[in-house]
Amino acid sequence: MSRGHMLRRERWVLILLAVALPLAGCGKPRAVYLAGPPSTLAGEPLVDDPDASCAQAVGAWFARADTNKDGVLDLAEARTDAQRFFKAVDADGSAYITPDELTDYRAKVYPAQYRGALSTPPPPSKPAPKTPGGSELPDPEHRRFQMTPATADPVMAADQNLDFRVTEDEFIAKMAERGGRLDADHDGKVSRDEVLASCQSR
Repeated sequence: MSRGHMLRRERWVLILLAVALPLAGCGKPRAVYLAGPPSTLAGEPLVDDPDASCAQAVGAWFARADTNKDGVLDLAEARTDAQRFFKAVDADGSAYITPDELTDYRAKVYPAQYRGALSTPPPPSKPAPKTPGGSELPDPEHRRFQMTPATADPVMAADQNLDFRVTEDEFIAKMAERGGRLDADHDGKVSRDEVLASCQSR
């Protein structure tokens, strides 16, 4: 191989390394931002152990929520678990959750690695659009509320009448809807395996 070919090959290797190394370093934050942490049927983030896999985090939550230890979650158990989370977020006891309350809750419970990833969205995948005058438009990948995943928010998605707040009835209805989608055998309950199936799409 000629010296010229060797120099060109070495240059390409250096270019590839320069691109690959930063991407390898930001892979986990990007994944965290896009999907958010694992969550319960009610949308509670499971962040006690940031290093736990989705299956580990969801499995530990299921064991806590299954209060009668029969291996399934019925509606009463799921409702009790959802109401506990609702009260934790509804800081002022107004009987509804606002985006500000949700952001404050996440700022309090999220470990540093989640806060950093979700409050600093990854770089846009394409140049920012510009107005006719040349000014850059706001990056559409940046979220209005800090620490909100890029996917549909699991809590605010329950806001059925779009009044920017979630009542307990709306909250419980969305939780039941999620449980119904996971109830593969349609027995009105969700098993541990049915709940863990939600991790396969992450």
